[in-house]
Amino acid sequence: MSKKKKTIEELLKETLVSQEEQPYEVPKNWVWTRVENAIKPMETRDPKRLDGEVFHYIDVDAIDNKKQSVRQVKEVEITLAPSRAKRKVSKNDVIISLVRPYLKNIAHIDIDDNKLVVSTAFYVCTPKEILNSNFLYSYLCSNYVTQYLIDHTRGDNSPSVRSTDYERMPLPLPPVNEQKRIVEKVERLLSKLEEAKLLIKEAKGTFKLRRAAILDKAFRGEITDSAGVLNQIDEQPYVIPDKWEWKRFKDVAHVCSNLVEPKQYLNLPHIAPDNIEKGTGRLLDYQTIEESKVKSPKHYFYRGQILYSKIRPYLSKVTLAEFDGLCSADMYPIETNIDIKYLYWYMLSPFFVEKASTAGSRSVLPKINQKELSSIPVPVPPIETQREIVSFIERTLSQENHTIGFVDNAIEIMEKLEQSILSKAFRGELETNNPSDEIAIELLKEVLQEQVK
Repeated sequence: MSKKKKTIEELLKETLVSQEEQPYEVPKNWVWTRVENAIKPMETRDPKRLDGEVFHYIDVDAIDNKKQSVRQVKEVEITLAPSRAKRKVSKNDVIISLVRPYLKNIAHIDIDDNKLVVSTAFYVCTPKEILNSNFLYSYLCSNYVTQYLIDHTRGDNSPSVRSTDYERMPLPLPPVNEQKRIVEKVERLLSKLEEAKLLIKEAKGTFKLRRAAILDKAFRGEITDSAGVLNQIDEQPYVIPDKWEWKRFKDVAHVCSNLVEPKQYLNLPHIAPDNIEKGTGRLLDYQTIEESKVKSPKHYFYRGQILYSKIRPYLSKVTLAEFDGLCSADMYPIETNIDIKYLYWYMLSPFFVEKASTAGSRSVLPKINQKELSSIPVPVPPIETQREIVSFIERTLSQENHTIGFVDNAIEIMEKLEQSILSKAFRGELETNNPSDEIAIELLKEVLQEQVK
């Protein structure tokens, strides 16, 4: 006995999201459905069946997840095709990684390439005629979708969303013409925001250059009253004022190696290179020894010492300790017989960073050893001048940091505006909706009509 086909009304009831499950209210000529009802089934593509010796491949690392776009397409020899290169993707498809969805590895494919294959890490969305691909792409970039996917993420080692959970995700579906109008307005508004963000980021870049210039001038004696009276010594790295002198790092400071067993200091802070912001000396979030679960010996450091990462010295990770604690064995706790803040700021200066970077041994993981560190030249003015320089640097950079704070706040506001635009777009609040458009539910009926024939 053949199975009775469902009527359009029965299929439509299954297709629509019930009133109770609808995330929010949308215009009356829109409809809430689910992603699976607006996209076609995924297709596989075996690279070995393609003509030629190479195929074009998009893996997760090929996505720029800051811009939600394809950064690069890899050309791979067919004989070297990875096992995950299995999914067919075509122009106007939208791909989204269901692995660690909070990273937002999403892209709209605008490449017309019959040799294009994507990783199985992606769900490939090929919209049906009722769904505009750019509309779907923008929707997937919204915070609502990200939160939905996070709420449905499973697993610890490689947290991901099941395809069935993604397919069941609610989708607000406007009439096709309205989808196009929304896309046009969203793209126009986001383009203007992106231009503003670029200008703001360029301005922030100039602050970094100014910071470097301030530190460079400070340790050349160009911001003190004594500048201009020069001491010409052939061996010195650059000309410094009279009454200043060049010394080696070992003559003004020493590394305080003090390795201890961490289990005896479980409540003390644990500082590693990753806890220091590169180039600024700012200490980032950190944990206690117990929280970070460290086992190997660490250096005990004291308040007032300089902590300096010997790994990748070009990153300039140095900070001034404001408390006692333990630091990674990849760091040097440092004391000095000159003004501690003077030496700290000097270690952040472009000249010191350059010397430390070129002195660092090993190419795979650059590291500066104590001998190399001890030979770096240090310009040493009288103690009063050291304090004057420290005061000037801290006063000037405080003003710079205050301005950078405004810049960072402006960028954050821009990013919130982007999400606000997307939120309004998918609630029908961009003032683009035309009540005279064909009701979206009729579009779904047309698609379902194929299933009852």
